[in-house]
Amino acid sequence: MNNEDREFLFDQAQKLSELLNEECVELLGMLEKIEDRVAISRRINKLEDDADHVFHAFADRLHAVEQDPEKRMSIFQMARHIEECVDMIDELSMTIVRYNTRTVNPGIKASVNAIAGCGKKEAHLLNLLRTYSPENKELFLRAINEFDAFKVDFYKMYDMLIFGLFSQAHDTVDIIRCKAIYDAVKDIFKAFEVSADDCYKYVMARDNSPEDVFAAD
Repeated sequence: MNNEDREFLFDQAQKLSELLNEECVELLGMLEKIEDRVAISRRINKLEDDADHVFHAFADRLHAVEQDPEKRMSIFQMARHIEECVDMIDELSMTIVRYNTRTVNPGIKASVNAIAGCGKKEAHLLNLLRTYSPENKELFLRAINEFDAFKVDFYKMYDMLIFGLFSQAHDTVDIIRCKAIYDAVKDIFKAFEVSADDCYKYVMARDNSPEDVFAAD
């Protein structure tokens, strides 16, 4: 691919990341105005639909400019996994609506704040990936470690939240509702982890091979 193709692909990947972070902002707003959850969920769904169009533009251009199937799939998966994060945040917003969530407990707030923080770190990683050179490898690895810290902290939080649900007096419907939300958040963190692994694998492969899958011909 030429440099113009490379820049287009990174532009689309960053648009996906921007849409993901816009979803996070809307999701935080939903918790502040839970009575508007249906309208806000529709706005998040519109962002997810926008992301689908961005991803399709990415995939169409990639298919047209990259003839090597292995390289094409490697690049495709990197954007696909960002788009999966977008899809899962949309699903979380619908879960909140589906279970008719009318009140927001501290555990739900903490979980969504963790997602928003992770979304910002994902955008930072993508930017580092776009401008990567061996000279900033240490900066990249530090960002990866900070990203992993969000996952570790949330998994600990998840265990505490689930323990609290089943060890304290709770309404059965509330238990089902909260567990569905916590599980949806956990799925999002799993998707974020896959996306971060894509970035890490790209850097490791690039440092150990003269060939860069995103390199311009």
